[in-house]
Amino acid sequence: MNNTARLLTLLFPALVAGPLAAQTVYPTKPVRLVLPVTPGGLQDNLARTLAPELGRRWGQPILVENRTGANGAIATQFVARAPADGYTLLMASSMQASNDLNPDIKGAPDPTHELAPIIAPVATGNILVTTPQFPANTLRELLDLARSNPGKFNYGSFGVASSSHLDMQALADMYGIQATHIPYQGGADLMQALLGGQIAFTISGLQSALPFVKQGRLKAIAYGGMQRSALLPEVPTLSESGAKGFESGGWFGWFAPAATPRPVIDRIAADVAALITTPEVRDKYITGVGFDVLNLTGPAFAEKFRADRELYAARLKKLRVGSF
Repeated sequence: MNNTARLLTLLFPALVAGPLAAQTVYPTKPVRLVLPVTPGGLQDNLARTLAPELGRRWGQPILVENRTGANGAIATQFVARAPADGYTLLMASSMQASNDLNPDIKGAPDPTHELAPIIAPVATGNILVTTPQFPANTLRELLDLARSNPGKFNYGSFGVASSSHLDMQALADMYGIQATHIPYQGGADLMQALLGGQIAFTISGLQSALPFVKQGRLKAIAYGGMQRSALLPEVPTLSESGAKGFESGGWFGWFAPAATPRPVIDRIAADVAALITTPEVRDKYITGVGFDVLNLTGPAFAEKFRADRELYAARLKKLRVGSF
């Protein structure tokens, strides 16, 4: 046997064992799941309910860590620059994962190059709500009223350039209405502002508005998903209500540093997909609290990510030129 053949004989087991070991052994230590939000909200609650369930499957704890700031850029940058071994992951919304689109965020990583999409397990729709006293019961009535009273009404969002802000802006552009935008710090503050009369209507996260709709303290006009919510089946979608094809909402996706080995990414995706489709997890933690099972992986998730980034880049560009 010559030297070249001998060298290949020695190296071949190691070359084969590397990806196989990553696929079959991972994880061998705790996994860190980084969130760009503060504890206690919708996204944080979802992560903290899924993490122990997944950890039991893996036999390793999943440590949820909150790193807030810069509309998600701090958490995104932290994960993008972590070792690409699958032990530091990001769970971000469709807007947070696209934070580099915002010119106000300096030095934000480009997630299309610095992060590897793993899986988008769930989606959630926003909901257009107002108070029972507001003299409109349908999307058409609300838009007609706003159009005939330019500048009279305030609407709120859960932050400047948030999905609720950009989506309401897009609806306004579609129908030629003028209203004054008032941003708030999150869903809880937004709901209190609506209940207190500081704003006339808002596009809110479903989970924030749902208790008040059920109590009769808020009125649901239209749901932002492409199908009606199982928790409010009587409420039509925005698309059904006349805004054909219009969606308001987003997904929560898991990402890893870009150079993470493919077997590790595939293992994470497969195990998260198996978890969320387990009836007890799906019914209790996902559909039971207003999420929809999305379960996008591989090229399908990458394409959804690309399409949504283009959509919100266009909406952000319109916002920056100052519609309202």
